[in-house]
Amino acid sequence: MAKDEFLKVIDLHKNFHKLEVLKGITTSFSRNEVVSVIGPSGGGKSTFLRCLNLLEEPSSGQVIFDGVDICDKNQDINLHRQKMGMVFQQFNLFNNANVLHNLIDAPMRIKKKPQAQAEEMAMKLLREVGLADRADAWPYQLSGGQKQRIAIVRALMMEPEVMLFDEPTSALDPEMIGEVLDVMKRLAEDGMTMIVVTHEMRFAREVSSRTIFLDGGRIEEDKPSHELFDHPESPRLVTFLNKVL
Repeated sequence: MAKDEFLKVIDLHKNFHKLEVLKGITTSFSRNEVVSVIGPSGGGKSTFLRCLNLLEEPSSGQVIFDGVDICDKNQDINLHRQKMGMVFQQFNLFNNANVLHNLIDAPMRIKKKPQAQAEEMAMKLLREVGLADRADAWPYQLSGGQKQRIAIVRALMMEPEVMLFDEPTSALDPEMIGEVLDVMKRLAEDGMTMIVVTHEMRFAREVSSRTIFLDGGRIEEDKPSHELFDHPESPRLVTFLNKVL
């Protein structure tokens, strides 16, 4: 594996009973890279993302993270998941805890971080996403955009090496999408490694260094974003872009 390729996928397959969803995916991701994964619904994008941290267990193939095949049954996947932040379509905040306690729970419980240190880090990150004044708020008091920004901060609290985003704006009203994308753009500018399943073509084109087009469980194109959007080669990608742009 090349020095900066710290996440590599080799011949990844995923079946749900008789349905083959991923049909042999091979690709790699480098540190500080922002990669968007686009494609039609049902093409395998979310399944692929969830296989990267074994939320879905691959049927066969390898996922090599920091030099370790995390598909190996002898590996403690929870240790590796701590290095992979995950942001879902739904926000998954604890409704029985305020924002601050949503943020400090995992670092204190899993990483044994002292409460004062966890709270200081949480407030710093809340300031960065413009929500320091919502630390004492409860999830029901937040807008969808605010909840998703909190969900991003919660993932960052574990100090991950890579952030996985599974269509993070798809559950939001249109006016709230921008505030979440702005946070993601700042993360990209700060050098966070990000893999983003998204329907936001503008984000893929302008923020991602690379874009993967996934269709029918296979990678149809995988190239620098501007090249993929400006000069698509796959007829399937041409058809897809004509519909979404």
